[in-house]
Amino acid sequence: MEDKKHVYLTMHEKFVREDISYIDQRTGEEKTFNSVTLPKNTVIDGVDVGYYQFSPLFVNPSRFKGEHFRDIPLLAEREVWLTRTQLDENGDPVKDEGGKGVKDTVKVMPAALKEAVDKGRKEFLASLDEKAKEAREASQNQDREARHAEPAVR
Repeated sequence: MEDKKHVYLTMHEKFVREDISYIDQRTGEEKTFNSVTLPKNTVIDGVDVGYYQFSPLFVNPSRFKGEHFRDIPLLAEREVWLTRTQLDENGDPVKDEGGKGVKDTVKVMPAALKEAVDKGRKEFLASLDEKAKEAREASQNQDREARHAEPAVR
């Protein structure tokens, strides 16, 4: 799904918020924007950017993954700015001198972002397969123990 100009990032709908409305402070008119939050364990160049966010201009229904996924077209040659509010040790937002929240910003190229998200998704799905395998084995062992259990004599 890549052409020369765009990189298409496919995300589950749980990570994408569409058409968030706000009032433009300069003009007073109502506008909308989109927001994408990266899943945990998304690693780019050794940096975990899980829970960082960015605001894509367009969010489309996925053409190949189904109704619960969204395709996000990103310009291949333009950096994506990922931001996250910095938190102190108590989990409260860190404020600057003016009282505004301090943001941590990471700039990445779309191809690196797509690769990191895809790799994280594959690892997550592999962990689900492993958990399901362990659950099946535990269930089978439980059935065997129940069949071979000796009746209690009193």
